[in-house]
Amino acid sequence: MKKYLALFSAFTMASLILAPLTRVYALGEAEKAVVVTPEDAAKKYPMPAGKDYPPGINANTHSATASGFVQSPYSSRVYDCRHLGHGTLILDEGAKKLFRKP
Repeated sequence: MKKYLALFSAFTMASLILAPLTRVYALGEAEKAVVVTPEDAAKKYPMPAGKDYPPGINANTHSATASGFVQSPYSSRVYDCRHLGHGTLILDEGAKKLFRKP
């Protein structure tokens, strides 16, 4: 019985210590946003007539620390846009399409 108690204690301690670490590594970092100037956007990524580029989606509206992280409307990729101004054109590298920072 003492063997099992020691094994159970070791497993419990390992779970409590390693679980937060695995969570951090699983999340990873957000990709850096690739900014496109309006001139380059008109040349390489023209928008449909009479329409504008769609806005990005706030990655987490419930957390003040997540402000500035924007999800692409085309894919599930999240970009770090904390240093960019509102309305900046951002390239979704997977879809090769542009969207605006809200």
